[in-house]
Amino acid sequence: MNDTTRRRWRRCGWFPVLALVAATATAAARAGEPIEYTVRLDAPQTQMVDITMRIPDVRGESLIVALPVWRPGRYEVLDSAGAVRDVAATDGGGRPLAIEKIDKTSWRVTTGGAAEVRIGYRVYCNELGSRTRHVDDTHAFLSGSSVFLYTPERRDDPVRVRIDAPADWTVACSLEHESGAPRTQDRTLIAPNYDVLIDSPIEVGVHEVIEFEVRGVPHEIVIWGDADEDADELRRDFAKIVEAQAAIFGGLPYERYVFLVHAGAGAGGGTEHLNSTIMQTSRASLEEDAAYKRFLGLVAHEFFHTWNVKRLRPAGIAPYDYARENYTKLLWVCEGTTSYYDDLTLARTGLMKPDDYLKRLAEAIASMRDRPGTAVQSLEESSFDAWIKFNASTPDSVNSTVSFYSNGALVSLALDMTLRQRTANAVTLDDLMRTMYERFPLEGGGFTPEDLVAVASELSAADFDPFFASHVRGTAVPDFETLLATVGLDLTFKPAKKDDADADVKGGEGAEHSEEAETDAPAEPSLKAYLGLNLSSSGGGASVRSVLADGPAYAAGIMAGDEIVALNGRRLPAGDLDKRLEKLKPGETVTLHVMRHDALRTVQVTLAGKPDGTWTLRRTKEPSEAQIAAYESWIGQDWPGKDKPKAAEESPEAPEPSGD
Repeated sequence: MNDTTRRRWRRCGWFPVLALVAATATAAARAGEPIEYTVRLDAPQTQMVDITMRIPDVRGESLIVALPVWRPGRYEVLDSAGAVRDVAATDGGGRPLAIEKIDKTSWRVTTGGAAEVRIGYRVYCNELGSRTRHVDDTHAFLSGSSVFLYTPERRDDPVRVRIDAPADWTVACSLEHESGAPRTQDRTLIAPNYDVLIDSPIEVGVHEVIEFEVRGVPHEIVIWGDADEDADELRRDFAKIVEAQAAIFGGLPYERYVFLVHAGAGAGGGTEHLNSTIMQTSRASLEEDAAYKRFLGLVAHEFFHTWNVKRLRPAGIAPYDYARENYTKLLWVCEGTTSYYDDLTLARTGLMKPDDYLKRLAEAIASMRDRPGTAVQSLEESSFDAWIKFNASTPDSVNSTVSFYSNGALVSLALDMTLRQRTANAVTLDDLMRTMYERFPLEGGGFTPEDLVAVASELSAADFDPFFASHVRGTAVPDFETLLATVGLDLTFKPAKKDDADADVKGGEGAEHSEEAETDAPAEPSLKAYLGLNLSSSGGGASVRSVLADGPAYAAGIMAGDEIVALNGRRLPAGDLDKRLEKLKPGETVTLHVMRHDALRTVQVTLAGKPDGTWTLRRTKEPSEAQIAAYESWIGQDWPGKDKPKAAEESPEAPEPSGD
């Protein structure tokens, strides 16, 4: 590899992968002869794709080929080989070779001394929601780990992919085209190795393509699906997200980036890849304002992975082992810290109002505190057990598990606030992430939990091990009230409003509209009746989805799968539970009629009490200069009214901005 190519692949993000699976002398000798895949889409309406894999320079009497059992970005065994059929092998001259399946995802070819082996096979592609493979008469989406076989000892060989598709289809992918010609003229893609190939999903079909640049680097938004999008708006808003996150890490680590978007019903979510992402959403997300803003959160999340996971990766998943589960205790950083930065990026860029962001944070904190599993499973345990628990939830999950996404985001918030608190805002989570990215390149084999603690302690000149012991290895909920005061925010519990008659008695006409009265003299929250059930509709009735361990229904023996026929003798539709409980009081005993295994049961439950109200997060009324500075550094927006006279700032006629 010459110096020019080395520098180019480093900028593209390929160099770490190359260094990680550094070619041996034998592989180096093969560098001019890539492993080649031919993808034929002769009848896309059948959802079948035909693939031929050509392996040159074969040595030995046998050869193993396999399909990964999982795909990067989703920590779950998918068993993609189940959709592979008609596997056959020949030598370079077309002579059949013996091939047998040796386990659920691997085949052994008896080469008979052949110098070249070709493997032909078909793949049924009808998995849109998993973002692995989908083919129909309008497109083909191929995530490499679910369609391209590999030879384990040849992962570092260069790769070529030839695509045979309908004439009016175009190819969208972050890989380079072999000739360098536009994708409409060149359907041959090249990759330096198998790892890069399967981290570069291929979209072939009829698309809308929107192009823009950030820092002189080209970006593409490729949309499959008939949506009435605003191209100028997408360019502007995507560019803001790219620039804001590039500023955190000090630049863009690639030469071209592709945002693949599937717009339509039946799928949602996104998956990060090396120099691209695949995001699935409804058409409304590209056409309606509220849905569009939520979609931008997905964009910010997946793009942040460009650094966090794709290049800054934990030990245990660096390098990937495609044959089995890859364990790490750091998925809370991979996904949770990324989740922390998605909405924060929108707030920093002005794509989300600060008050809307604060409302979302308050709601997330409330959910964390209300989930019984928060006291049971730590973030390290949640990360390590992702393979058996996160994507395989049970009705008891709410009582026994936490999400390394949502709880990881909140612990990342707490980590950010603690860094700011201990360093007078001189060190932030931005600094920690950038330093980790610089110190732990992918070719080094990834970082450990101990590395993260050590760097946080070094940057802050404070011991961070107790923080991680409590909130990452342990299950303690951070003291958000104290931590958020660092950036001038008050986290308080706001009691539910009384009805108008109650308000007249308590404070006179209009008292319920006075924010100042509520803030200065908060009412003691009353208790509302609490049963501890999550219900879903079932044939007009109420089916028990889960039973919360902190509620009285749990102790009374109500089970997931029960159908609640009636409460106190009256039929109970699932959507009516909260309304019915509003008319009851804690301590009352209610009668539930329950169908279980086609038998009617009667269960008496004494209702518990729960504070009636919501958690709110607002800027403090009299912030210090340090709090204002920390707030503005954190959220990237000015403190509202900071230049206004004090009288005007406190006047009820000039309230701070609120969300929609």
